[in-house]
Amino acid sequence: MSNTTHQKAKTKGSLSKELIVQTSMAMIEEIGVEKFSLRKLAEKLNCEPMSIYYHLKNKDQIFDEIVDFLISSIQFESEQLPIKQQLISIAQQWRMLAKTYSNFFPVLAVHQLNTHTGSQFMNQVLAIFQNAGLPIQQGSYFLRILNYYLIGAGIDEAKGYQLGSSATQPIKAEELVHQYPLLAQALPYWTTEHYDEIFNLGLEMLLVRILPN
Repeated sequence: MSNTTHQKAKTKGSLSKELIVQTSMAMIEEIGVEKFSLRKLAEKLNCEPMSIYYHLKNKDQIFDEIVDFLISSIQFESEQLPIKQQLISIAQQWRMLAKTYSNFFPVLAVHQLNTHTGSQFMNQVLAIFQNAGLPIQQGSYFLRILNYYLIGAGIDEAKGYQLGSSATQPIKAEELVHQYPLLAQALPYWTTEHYDEIFNLGLEMLLVRILPN
């Protein structure tokens, strides 16, 4: 047995689902979702691809596990605290996921939370709305609306406007000021140093509408 084969056999014995998930997350943030593959993952783990299949069937199942891991990292505040504070805490943690795992967040954003972990998470959020005195239909609507806001804000900060490609021939600054003066005045407030204020203002406006007086 060659040294490489022996090392891979040794690695196989120490392989675990947790190690696969954590390594996958790190790789995705390093190279992006599009370039991530089980072959590259196996190389990173110094094992054969078949060793990964023993723990997780395919890339989709790895993504399921990553989603569950990230969702389960969100901590719920005590029910004794104000409803608004509980919801703000969840929103801020969700936003932090987008900032920390910017390459994977677009996957998380559209991934159905239909595992036990995802279902428990949504059930807990609905319970917060119920404790606020909202009927289940209204609570379900507001859960979706809050989800829209957090997904939009998360993707915008992780992969959105500031990181997007520019036109090959953008309008020159002096032309922008002359022809579109309001836009020229607004643009400085769309930079990253204003993101916290924008996010918090939007969340405040949303929660004022959601929560009973």
